[in-house]
Amino acid sequence: MKHIVYFFLLIFSSTACTSNTLVNIKSWESVEINTLNIKIKEAYSSELKWTSKPEFYVFYLFDLSNLKNVSYEYSADSIENPKEININLVRDGFLDDSIRGDIQRIKLAKNNNGEWEVSSLHRATSCWRNEALVYSSEACP
Repeated sequence: MKHIVYFFLLIFSSTACTSNTLVNIKSWESVEINTLNIKIKEAYSSELKWTSKPEFYVFYLFDLSNLKNVSYEYSADSIENPKEININLVRDGFLDDSIRGDIQRIKLAKNNNGEWEVSSLHRATSCWRNEALVYSSEACP
């Protein structure tokens, strides 16, 4: 139920999807994906319905609570039978003294069993103390 609430909060709090082409990203860091794939594998084992909708994975794999803004853009290599999905998740307004928010670039791909899994994840953060909204892999001051 809480994921449905997150979905509607996302829809109402976001005015538009944010394209990475409009954001200043200096550098990305690679993020370990094993934990996310374990969650996905457990969801498949439990036959949870969200596993068939990769566009909703962000609601189940990432913390979207206590944020000022959340948006994402979703693209697939095919409409009818996608084999690869790209999701850019933008979170802003962290309750943190130094980190303002982040952008996560998530790539999903179907494995040999036809199940979705995270094939790569890159992250860039923005800092409260920066004058301009810039994202990078560097630590915030």
